[in-house]
Amino acid sequence: MVHGEASAADCHALAVQFLETYHRTGREPLEIASRLGALAASGDRATAVAATQAIFSQIVEYLGDCFQPELCDLYVRFFSRIIEDCRRLPEGRRIDRLLDEFGLGNEEAMRERAARLSSAGTLETSSLRSVRKALVLSRVTLGADVAVTSVIVGKLKRACPEAEIVLLGGPKASSLFASDPRVRGAGVAYARRGVLLERLGAWTSLVSLVASETARLRAEEYLVVDTDSRLTQLGLLPVVADASRYCVFESRRFGAGRESSIAELAGEWAAAAFGDDGEMDYPQVGLAREDREGGEALRRHLGTRPLASLNLGVGGNEAKRVADPFERDLLLMLIAEGYRIVLDRGAGDEELERTAGLAGDLEARGKSVHWLRHGMPAAAADVYVWEGSLSGFAGLIAVSDLYAGYDSAGGHLAAALGVRGIDIFSGAVSPRMLERWRPWGRRPAKVVAVTDNTRAGLVLEAVRERLP
Repeated sequence: MVHGEASAADCHALAVQFLETYHRTGREPLEIASRLGALAASGDRATAVAATQAIFSQIVEYLGDCFQPELCDLYVRFFSRIIEDCRRLPEGRRIDRLLDEFGLGNEEAMRERAARLSSAGTLETSSLRSVRKALVLSRVTLGADVAVTSVIVGKLKRACPEAEIVLLGGPKASSLFASDPRVRGAGVAYARRGVLLERLGAWTSLVSLVASETARLRAEEYLVVDTDSRLTQLGLLPVVADASRYCVFESRRFGAGRESSIAELAGEWAAAAFGDDGEMDYPQVGLAREDREGGEALRRHLGTRPLASLNLGVGGNEAKRVADPFERDLLLMLIAEGYRIVLDRGAGDEELERTAGLAGDLEARGKSVHWLRHGMPAAAADVYVWEGSLSGFAGLIAVSDLYAGYDSAGGHLAAALGVRGIDIFSGAVSPRMLERWRPWGRRPAKVVAVTDNTRAGLVLEAVRERLP
């Protein structure tokens, strides 16, 4: 175990130094990557958490969200160094052994493999009809699974008509395809809140799962499709020895320089990889019957008044939030416009506390608020706070006249479900990020782009202008 302690501020400063050094000099300060990796593997949990946060939130997400090929190359060099250092730790022995089994003895070998993948040609589409099982890796976050994974799955179902589609990921990802008989979920957990070695541990579990799923199949009978998944650290870690049975959608490189959403690009990539049959692949959601019927029942119960569903969670990224009192004023404005509201309570103690504060603020202003987990509310209210599952909330989005919220899974669900959406997009690190992640589908969302100096009142007025 690498020992040592550092504060969150120390780790933040190292991440800033790494990026500033690269942008100022063009030099790749990989010694800083090694320092951060050592701290992220520290025996002191607080240090490991702070360093892991700096690695992923400040560096990895930034390099990806700029959607620049040269920064994708920097990511490969940065994270291959992180992995190289981790595999040499006692706790990294399983990672080291697996990498050796794949013929990746050092970080240079990992980088060479990444370069080969980037230059690989398309699949032999005539062979796809022999595929009996297509393994698709989840993107881990639900919004990305709607925007990217569901598009690729749609194309695969036609390109491999005899194949079972197996989605490797968590239960939330599988819930997107609950009513699709062609898609089966297989569980592999990724610790999004975990420290570095816990996150890398998801890869070792994934390798075992892929081996189990393909054990009785000949090479031509299976295919592994990597959606640029966090499970493989954006394709950097291998899952099958036979490279001909693996393909990756390099979502940060593909279509570089073009003003397209990531969902559109996923469809273009899938057409190129699996054969273009002329059909447009939109994001899709196959909700479970109980979630779909639950939403329909509540809508009937609420009557004819327009219904707006909202999610104001930001997943711990405060840069996505518009300054107070925007959220309260947004709810009041929608009520004044005649909407009844279903507000998702969010995830985690902080978001639940914020939602409870909003509810109390509304009640102090004479608005009625009911908390709803399942079943029908006892009485009519201006706002219903949804305390149930995310898939249950998706059922409510499906029957809404409007969805509004910060950039999150809800906007992508609404676009896929054909519901009018208003996406309040704050915290974009680049104009390209905003373009890529705008919710797109059969009914693309209207986007309100928010910068650091956009006043809350102006954001509210922009939302009002986009109301149906």
